[in-house]
Amino acid sequence: MRYYLAVSFSLLLHCGFTQNTKIDSINNLIGKETSDTARIKLINQKIFFLSNINLDSAIALGKQNMLAAQKINFYEGEVDARARLSVNYCYKGNYEAAEQQFQYLENFIKPDDSMNIANLYTNRGLMYGMQSKYDSSIKVSEKATGIYERHNYTKELPALYSNIAIGYQQLSNFPRALEYGQKGLMLAESLHDEIRQAYVIMNLANTYQNIGDSAKAEQAFLKAVSLALKKNLKNVELYGYSNLASLYSAYEQWNKTYQYGMKAANLATAFGDQGIKAASLSKAALALAKLNKITEAIQLNRQAILVADSSNQKLNISQAQSTMGQIYYLKKDYKTAIVHYEKSFDALSSSDIYLEANAEAYKNLSSCYEFTGDYKKALLNHKLFADIMDSVRRKDNVKKATELSMNYDFEKKQAVARAEQDKKDAESKRIKNQQLFIIVALALAVLAVVIIAVIQSRNSRNKQKANLLLQREKQKVESALSELKSAQAQLIQSEKMASLGEFTAGIAHEIQNPLNFINNFSEVNSELSSELIDEVDKGNFDEVKFIANDIKGNEEKINHHGKRADAIVKNMLQHSRKSSGAKEPADINTLCEEYLRLSYHGLRAKDKSFNAEFKTELDESIGKIVVVPQDIGRALLNLFNNAFYAVNERRKNEGEGFKALVSVATRRLHNSSSGDEGVEIWVMDNGKGIPQNIMSKIFQPFFTTKPTGEGTGLGLSLTYDIIAKQHNGTINVESKEGEGTTFIITLPL
Repeated sequence: MRYYLAVSFSLLLHCGFTQNTKIDSINNLIGKETSDTARIKLINQKIFFLSNINLDSAIALGKQNMLAAQKINFYEGEVDARARLSVNYCYKGNYEAAEQQFQYLENFIKPDDSMNIANLYTNRGLMYGMQSKYDSSIKVSEKATGIYERHNYTKELPALYSNIAIGYQQLSNFPRALEYGQKGLMLAESLHDEIRQAYVIMNLANTYQNIGDSAKAEQAFLKAVSLALKKNLKNVELYGYSNLASLYSAYEQWNKTYQYGMKAANLATAFGDQGIKAASLSKAALALAKLNKITEAIQLNRQAILVADSSNQKLNISQAQSTMGQIYYLKKDYKTAIVHYEKSFDALSSSDIYLEANAEAYKNLSSCYEFTGDYKKALLNHKLFADIMDSVRRKDNVKKATELSMNYDFEKKQAVARAEQDKKDAESKRIKNQQLFIIVALALAVLAVVIIAVIQSRNSRNKQKANLLLQREKQKVESALSELKSAQAQLIQSEKMASLGEFTAGIAHEIQNPLNFINNFSEVNSELSSELIDEVDKGNFDEVKFIANDIKGNEEKINHHGKRADAIVKNMLQHSRKSSGAKEPADINTLCEEYLRLSYHGLRAKDKSFNAEFKTELDESIGKIVVVPQDIGRALLNLFNNAFYAVNERRKNEGEGFKALVSVATRRLHNSSSGDEGVEIWVMDNGKGIPQNIMSKIFQPFFTTKPTGEGTGLGLSLTYDIIAKQHNGTINVESKEGEGTTFIITLPL
């Protein structure tokens, strides 16, 4: 049975805070605020975040704040409170209460308040979509789009494009659905808005599944869930689990279907979304039925029907009844199955839905009537099945959607390639300019030597001996200086090669995991291929199909992990390639995480007995800053290597009872008086510490406390040059002997 996919309509409400702001910090601001209007604004912002955690709490607080704004005639606060309240009513399935708020706002919003008028259209389109009135949802949402585009208000457009895509998707107009979904994703990516990306990717995944691209659908669902977990978006996480249950149902992987269905149902209970809870319980119930647990399936789906009825969402009511029909169909109780299928279609009598799941229900109902002898109704329902399938699977519909998907992927790859070529062109130009500068400098040097020679030739003979002696001494000094520079260069290269060895060990550990998967699945497929040949010889074609499906599934996993290994290699090559010296935007948090992990695995590769904990506390508000990524990476790697070395030395002295710990933290700095901004990176360890009498020497070239042969004394010196000289930053150290060391890097934004 195909399920209706759970679509995640985005909330388009104005909010001045970023998603990273914690509710606790808003509560702190509310407690300090003395102005009534400012307090109402803060509470509206709190409701925005609370809506992603618990709908009942958000609605209760919304009612209070609406009355508070109304009491002091605060127009902006009341409009915002009512808008948020209407959307939360929609998610609870209380459309009557939502409609009352919409009607009030139609008369209350000022005629020249374009943004709030657009917001009203947006939220009404959301309600129509949740009521499965997709034609109406598209029309109203496009009115909002027009206003936002005319005013160049791009912040809300990604989610709005995604909502329109949902409407077309539910009408099985997959080309239009992909067009709007891709448009929304590109805009969200350009705004670096990971919250909107989560919603858009979730709905794009639904469209991929509808056009039969299951691999891309699974990848997109997992990406959306990953972003939801990162940004604490409980509703997106919930819809992701429910849709993964649908995806695995299509694969007939019933254990996974049950697992994700119950996971979604439990999360929906905590979140307060009755509609998605009912849908998820139905998916889990059908999985039980397919696993021959009919009695448990009926009991679980009865619960789904009760929850669906309370949600007042027609699509979920229909799905719960349709699932019960499917369960009784599997039980061969066709009369009872007919009753539930008919209830399923009654629930959708006024809805705009033309999906394959709907068609399959008509097909099963047709079979039920055939088994009970009512051939006229059997024929009628089979015709309805055929009509919907012709519409959904029209060749031009699926073909055009598939072409759009492929073109989108191709254009993204082209953009990456163009950026890489531009970088290469810039590097080539820099090298040419550098060569020209060297040639000019050499010419000037030669000219200077000629001038000096002419001047010297005019001197008296008495000075020639002195000049000759001076020249010889000068050559000796220059020769000694040249030898010293050569020795320094060799030592620096030795330090870099040592870092590269640890870096390589980290890469080997990272790539081993996907390679193990590839080897394991390949061995399983080899065995399955032998079984397949045996079953073909026996003529057991049902078993042949079953084994072939297993082989295909394993091949998809091999492909997935192969791409994963390829991505790891490309990423590591990016970081390990020779630095160009050119600064570019880079994610400091990502660099800290990657080089901390690689440093740890590098030490583990040299010493299998070594073990330590490492953790990160990263400020997500930092974003990207302009640095030389490879050089900053090398500086961080030096600090992490030293930290792990220090905790390992202390472990050797104190034994296994000592718990080694290395951590990295980042935070954004802002000087309110000067307006300057920066980033701090803290690298901390609980190692043996640095003695106070050598603290002033640690950044000097060739100074090291390590035994002979284990260090060149250039690691911290190079790190200091990269931070202070190359990036105009600072690096300070705090240490207490026997307790640990902290390095603090400050970089300007």
